[in-house]
Amino acid sequence: MPPTLRDHLKRDGWIPLTKFHGNQAIADRLKIIPAHGGSLIPSVEELKILIENDTDLYMGFTQMFKEAGRASLVRDYEQMIELINDVVSNPPIFRDPRGGAPGLSFNNILSAVIVTPSGFNAFINDALNEALQKILSDWCTYLSTKDSADKSLTHDKWLSDESIYNLSQYLQDFDPKNPSTEAFKNAFVKNEDLGDPHWGFKCWNDFFARPFASKDKLDFYRPMPKPDNDNLIISPADSRIYGIATNVSEMDTFWLKGHRYSLKHLLNGDKGGNRHKPYIGGTVYQAYLLPSDYHQWAMPFSGTIEEIVTIPGTYFALSNALVNPTQPDEFASLVEGLPYLSTVSARQIAIIKADNEKIGTVCFIPVGLQEISSIKFFHPKGKKLEKGEALGTFQFGGSTVCMVFEPKVNIKWAVSQMEHVLIRSKIATVY
Repeated sequence: MPPTLRDHLKRDGWIPLTKFHGNQAIADRLKIIPAHGGSLIPSVEELKILIENDTDLYMGFTQMFKEAGRASLVRDYEQMIELINDVVSNPPIFRDPRGGAPGLSFNNILSAVIVTPSGFNAFINDALNEALQKILSDWCTYLSTKDSADKSLTHDKWLSDESIYNLSQYLQDFDPKNPSTEAFKNAFVKNEDLGDPHWGFKCWNDFFARPFASKDKLDFYRPMPKPDNDNLIISPADSRIYGIATNVSEMDTFWLKGHRYSLKHLLNGDKGGNRHKPYIGGTVYQAYLLPSDYHQWAMPFSGTIEEIVTIPGTYFALSNALVNPTQPDEFASLVEGLPYLSTVSARQIAIIKADNEKIGTVCFIPVGLQEISSIKFFHPKGKKLEKGEALGTFQFGGSTVCMVFEPKVNIKWAVSQMEHVLIRSKIATVY
């Protein structure tokens, strides 16, 4: 029997091996946080004030913990605030995907409540999402500091053998039977930085969004087939393919299970517009990145960035229509509901006109999932790039990428659902 999506998510490190592992992180932090005392960082304090001053949010945050009951180790919104403050005051904690308790995260804190009716209603609130955006922005700023490196990039944490083995699994010279850190160092660490305690990484984001140490290393570890063949489309990212949808509708029930995409909402957000019109009846390719994947993106074909659009959205809203009541696992529902999350989450869209008319104009959409919402393009509007060149990166977590093609594009796919592909590898040809 082939592995299910849930099997892949556990193996890839997206969800805890057991519910115990997810709860343990909360229990561990709750033993420590009361002893800290201390004040909330300003953006977290603003969230607390918003919840307490907004009638609807106060009711929602009070009720969601009651609806979650014993499924949530977090007692109430006040304890939630303390835990969120702890998360954004520290870098992410390494968790060996083979077992053990993960570090505390927004997922751990909110997983039981965002799948409740009150949780769904609260987390689609615009004012709440503006407050969450400030918190996540502050966290991203902290993760660009030296302190984030000092606390996380050490040989007993993210630079430990266990961590580096996990991050090396898609490097050709890594031998899982004789694991070592040498493949990772060869790929990502410059010779002059080998003696540095942080291997040359200046901060957490520098480590997470690391480029290969040189162009030669990039070409060795992520080779690009037939770079001069303009009919060949390459993978924009290391990722596992979620699905390829054809003849996509202008509007559809994206909040239900079934891999539906609603182009009007995906490409325009809540403000309306006609950006989606040329793509009605076209194709959507979507893949999600694993925690161990390389988190930069490459140009999937040669072309020019015509526009980069930022679409505001939600950060933790999960449609309860996506949740299996017999197996209410928010982590799995997160990825099972990727079309929904790509439609409601805060995201950016790069509209790229390919040099090859057979490819046309493509919407490239990187989406940060939940707390993983920092998206960074390397180039401005008007920049012409060659296939395989660096396009941008995610910061501090796993995410998803979509490509939307016009209906006139004839595509022969060389990949299939649930296949793991490497950045710059062949995924399709146009004809």
